Amino acid sequence: MNVETAYHTYRKLLFSIAYRLLGTITEAEDVVQDVFVSLQSVDPDSIGNIRAFLCKSVTNRCLNILQSAAKRKEAYPGPWLPEPLYTGSGDEPWQRVEQEEDIRFAYLVMLERLSPLERVVFVLREAYGYEYEEIAEIVDKSADNCRKMLSRSRRKMNDAGYSGTPPDERKHAVVQQFISALQQGNIPDAINLLADRIVIVTDGGGKVRAAMRPIAGIERVGAFLRGIAAKHTFSPGVAPISVNGETGMAIKRIQLPAAIWCFELEPESGKISRIYSVYNPDKLKGE
Repeated sequence: MNVETAYHTYRKLLFSIAYRLLGTITEAEDVVQDVFVSLQSVDPDSIGNIRAFLCKSVTNRCLNILQSAAKRKEAYPGPWLPEPLYTGSGDEPWQRVEQEEDIRFAYLVMLERLSPLERVVFVLREAYGYEYEEIAEIVDKSADNCRKMLSRSRRKMNDAGYSGTPPDERKHAVVQQFISALQQGNIPDAINLLADRIVIVTDGGGKVRAAMRPIAGIERVGAFLRGIAAKHTFSPGVAPISVNGETGMAIKRIQLPAAIWCFELEPESGKISRIYSVYNPDKLKGE
């Protein structure tokens, strides 16, 4: 199989692996591109399984990036959130991920709780069904060690609220109601859709003004929404948008979104329990 054929055959798969591991579109694209560039210098006849070779190459590059990025994230101004994959972020990255895949934004946020090695083991095993022996070869650990890492990873993900179940069917309707209330300037109705333990996490990356710590509780979040509404931010430029395969919200400005908001529901009440707000312009690609 030549490089061009391999690229068209495996680029979606490789991008989905890299995006799950890194949580950023640009870095994921760069990793995939680098792997195919390096493939040009490899004798195709020396590769027994091209798919396995490419997946291993992408994973190793991502692991190196994750390990070097840990300190950068510690020094990041305020909370660090993944880069949202939304319909306005250009056709190429969106088309590289199969629509039926579950790469929900909240899932990427939860993955941030894992160490780089735990994240690789968890993603390869849970999302792609790799055998422990295959994972061990990639991360240069024993299969037994990988089993232990997966067990730790599952506990951390469960503690973060990960269930592996399909998205709540109520979410689309609730988020649509929330957006409609903001569009109409009806902030009390929007607040009524929030759970008592609502938390908003904002990522401005030091580039734009954003809360440096999560805002928790219905009273504080309500005050936050009323403050934004008082600046007439919502009514002219709020719109629903598909974000990582689910309904999210864009706060628009000329040509570029000013922010992308993603939502999670509280299973018991069906109300919004988490809002992830990405304001960092480096993470918001133009339409």
